[in-house]
Amino acid sequence: METLEEQKDNITIEQIYTILNNYRIGKKPLAKLLGWGETTIIRYVEGDSPTNEYSDKLRMILENPGYFYEILTRNKGNITQVAYKKCSKAVLKQMLQSRISVISQYVINKRSGQISLLELETYLYYIQAFHLALYNRPLFEDDYIINDVQMPYERVYQDYMTRKMQVLSLEEDILTRQEKEFIDYVLQAFDWYGPSMLKSLAGYEKVMLRISRDNLNRKIINKETIKMHFIDVITLYKINSEKDIHNYPDQRFREIKELQ
Repeated sequence: METLEEQKDNITIEQIYTILNNYRIGKKPLAKLLGWGETTIIRYVEGDSPTNEYSDKLRMILENPGYFYEILTRNKGNITQVAYKKCSKAVLKQMLQSRISVISQYVINKRSGQISLLELETYLYYIQAFHLALYNRPLFEDDYIINDVQMPYERVYQDYMTRKMQVLSLEEDILTRQEKEFIDYVLQAFDWYGPSMLKSLAGYEKVMLRISRDNLNRKIINKETIKMHFIDVITLYKINSEKDIHNYPDQRFREIKELQ
């Protein structure tokens, strides 16, 4: 039997109800999806304390919709088709609440799911950088964070560490036509080059950018710093619109090679 000390960090009844409400799923269907006894969730909301293992799984589901989506798609045969469709729609809505998540999914869809996490993070950097320089506004709010895993957008890193890249249906108007066209031009500009070359180019730039701290004391390269650097880039490489973005990788890779 667990001690009170072991139980104190267990998921709360209110948090379990948040899962049920956010993902529009019933207590019995949720238990079936997780391969648990049919009445397990019912017992938990009536006051029984889950084991640490079950509590941790429920907390992961609460905090990471992508993780739950993996479970849902893998075990959808355990629940009715009606329950699956209702839950799937709700989970996707939770997964795509942030702009960076929407743009990430758009990029994954354009690449038919055939993209590494490193490539995705690098594409996000260039999408943000060129949009800041050309249009003076960010496409998403997340800052570029300096960390040991070299994955600057932590929200994306945490999400895709627990689920695979896959094509998901996006609502037609979730991005504007102009935003889609802009992202497409960035992808086309860098698609010729493999992950190692993209990483090399982004790393080469990073040493020239000033590092600051955010309100959580994390090392970041803030959006203003990125914008100012890429204003110089678009001037130097004669980039007048998104159609010219390819000028940068085409010329920059040649310049780097000549320096080696």
